[in-house]
Amino acid sequence: MREATSYCRICLGYCGVRVTVDDTERVVKVRGDFDNPLTQGYACIKGLESHAFQNHPGRVLHPLKKVGDKHVRIGLAEALDEIAAQMKAIIAEDGPQALSVYRGTGAQAASTMGPMILGFAKAVGAQFFSSMTIDQSAKWVVADRLGIWAAGKDPFETADVWLFAGANPLVSVWSWSTPVQNPVKRIKEAKARGTKIIVIDPRVSDMAKFADLHLQITPGEDAAVAAGLLNIILREGWEDKAFCKDHVHGLEALRAAVAPFTPDMVAQRAGITAQELMTAADLFARQAKRGNVVTGTGTSMAPNPNITEHLYECLGVVCGRYLREGDAVPNPGVLRARRPRRAEVLGPARGFEKRPKSRVRGTVQLMGEASTPTLPEEILTPGPGRIRSLLVSGGNLAVALPDPTTTTKAFKALDLLVALEPMMTETARLAHYVLPPPVMFERPDNTWTLEWVNLSTPYAQYTPAIVPPPKDSELCFESFALWSLCKRLGKQIRFAGKSLDMTTPPSEEDLLAMLVDGAVPLDEIKASPSGRIYAPEPQTVEGPGPSAGRFDVMPDDAAAELKAVLNAKSGTVSGYDFRLISRRMREVSNSTLQDLPEIKTRVPFNPLCAHPDDVARLGLSDGARVQVVSAHGRIPAVIESDNTLKRGVVSMTHGFGRLPDVKADYDQVGVSVSHLISLTEDCEPLQAMPRMSAIPVRIEPEAAR
Repeated sequence: MREATSYCRICLGYCGVRVTVDDTERVVKVRGDFDNPLTQGYACIKGLESHAFQNHPGRVLHPLKKVGDKHVRIGLAEALDEIAAQMKAIIAEDGPQALSVYRGTGAQAASTMGPMILGFAKAVGAQFFSSMTIDQSAKWVVADRLGIWAAGKDPFETADVWLFAGANPLVSVWSWSTPVQNPVKRIKEAKARGTKIIVIDPRVSDMAKFADLHLQITPGEDAAVAAGLLNIILREGWEDKAFCKDHVHGLEALRAAVAPFTPDMVAQRAGITAQELMTAADLFARQAKRGNVVTGTGTSMAPNPNITEHLYECLGVVCGRYLREGDAVPNPGVLRARRPRRAEVLGPARGFEKRPKSRVRGTVQLMGEASTPTLPEEILTPGPGRIRSLLVSGGNLAVALPDPTTTTKAFKALDLLVALEPMMTETARLAHYVLPPPVMFERPDNTWTLEWVNLSTPYAQYTPAIVPPPKDSELCFESFALWSLCKRLGKQIRFAGKSLDMTTPPSEEDLLAMLVDGAVPLDEIKASPSGRIYAPEPQTVEGPGPSAGRFDVMPDDAAAELKAVLNAKSGTVSGYDFRLISRRMREVSNSTLQDLPEIKTRVPFNPLCAHPDDVARLGLSDGARVQVVSAHGRIPAVIESDNTLKRGVVSMTHGFGRLPDVKADYDQVGVSVSHLISLTEDCEPLQAMPRMSAIPVRIEPEAAR
């Protein structure tokens, strides 16, 4: 036996771990690394069971090609030759826009994957899709039409107050602008410093249990709640007047737009009291000077995500909750080069108005990405520009997208579907080719991705490959597969702003070194196996430049969306007296890890959770078999009492289930909630984001069918 130091990459918590390896070079145990200065021994059940994923008998260990209804083994070079030949033929017939690429959340397991797959898409001219436009596209919409503060938000570490809306980082181990390394400890430390926590969530989530104030709202009413908070703040004069004068456009339009959202009106719609709303506004705006708002998938997957996100962001804007000139930058950069931080607004770019729109439904591009909810239509709709090829990395769209029946039909209609996956996901089962990459402890990596998206501490860690790939396997790094395809297509691929040598493939170590351009040399980072918190030269926020812009807090399109919220009917929908919300389980990560033995023992399926009073009202008891019915479809479920839920609200975890045409035992694999959701109805107009939470449903006893 030997023990090695590394970190987990199942999610962006990047928990430090100690890995036990036996004499056959097999990972047999994973535990938290107490020497890691950031996570300090914490690791969740997913990371602690990652050795089972490493050794899972269902791992794909050789490239596969679909022949008839079966996948058969094929050599890597031959597979790459055939894939490239088909891509070349499609480009010749229909142009490069007939190719597409999808990057899922699983791709974050490798720091090289994000820039590499984007470089591939640009090199070949393929349409690019990602998980961002199926679960949090509202964030990009708002950044594009509200504006961005260049210096960044107030740091969580110095906040007087922090508002979490539809976010539960204690389970997801992720939240924008909030430290998630050893998340419970971080929250406890914040509360010990005096930080007040406000949580807005239909459920008494793990995060809500730490809240100083919890608004347990009716699902889907976040836009009204955020508007109500702004109404109180602006009515009482609690906004930062000097900041608004210097940096905000449209304040009076915002004030007028939110005026109808009085405390009494919002209380009635959201199922809270007017006093709770006023207390939240007072705590956030009057009693605190530092702090901000963070939203999660609970808001971005519910109705009206764009205006909801806009209004929650406006809470931070009108209160001026940003780093100011002279403030210290929390993390100037360790792996990434420091950049100037200016106390200024990067005004609304409204890039979605300037880029070409989709040929189906006229949806917009966000940050250069196409809208993932339209992908099945882009495949199935005949005519010029139809997508004929899809390459998927780290994503299980066959389960994740709404309406799996249509999604499966679309994927079967593709000329070429390639999955870069270590396991036979439901999407991989449909693929013409499956190319298996090494998994976590078989690959080197560094924390570049974490620093890029969400790290306020000057920390970095490097991990070598802890074990070799399994004996007799033929695996390939995703980066090698994408480089090889570009070479075969005669395309130049760029990575991290640099053109790669197209004669000799770069190693994973080469690419990791190319990512590092920060203050600390990579060799020095490698010298601290458990990671290290550095003390880089301090950086302060500079004053605004000559071209500083202004936040636009109430553009015409946002005003129209808020008016629609005001005029919308609230309450239950006839025939559907519950609202179904999504939720996460601590044991699984979206659609992965569910087949691990220890995980399957704990959570073999995804139950339907309901308040005990609702279970009794339905004349049911725990373990009863029911049907969950929406306007779009129905799924089986087993009911489970959960007193953390608001009455009239039920919840199920997403990511379970099999393909629609595969017979599977619900008790063994659960069911996909996506069957209850439409790809084309009740969608946001800009990016076609479907209503994936707060879904009107009814519950029928199994015998009622």
